[in-house]
Amino acid sequence: MRTKSAIQAVAAVILAAACAAPLPINSVAFEKRAALPGQPGYLETIKYIDDGVKYIDPSSEFFISFDGEMCFRGLVNRQLATFETYANYWCINPLAVNNVDPVQNNVSHVNEVRLWCAHAAPQCAHRVGYTNYLDTGPGQANSIVVQITPYQPERAALEHLVYLMGGSVREAASLP
Repeated sequence: MRTKSAIQAVAAVILAAACAAPLPINSVAFEKRAALPGQPGYLETIKYIDDGVKYIDPSSEFFISFDGEMCFRGLVNRQLATFETYANYWCINPLAVNNVDPVQNNVSHVNEVRLWCAHAAPQCAHRVGYTNYLDTGPGQANSIVVQITPYQPERAALEHLVYLMGGSVREAASLP
């Protein structure tokens, strides 16, 4: 009888430790909806977006964090930072994304995609990582701008990923 209760105690400790451990990045636990027929799945969409940012800059990356946020590293929100570093990530909760806009850049010809926060969740985009004393910009923003290619299909992929993760991208509409 003592052995049985000892085994149950050990099992309870292991279960508690497993529940307390954070989920790995790109965890399928954040997939709330199945892909529609003919559409790429959750992990394929994440890889496609990551490949798009890596095409512009091999040091950049895209992933879903352990707490379910879409995170970018690389040439992100560079309008806020005078000195670009790769020690920081910009993250946004997919449920707070209002719309995804393609941004055509006629100067550098490296096009971008902007993920906007919903009006109900202003300043939902935030910087995560090491403190950069050269960057005095705020650690929060109302959008994330990412250099990515091809920017039109990547925009669709980001919208699709938001859908898969339970969010809904809204189209810009005129006021009544």
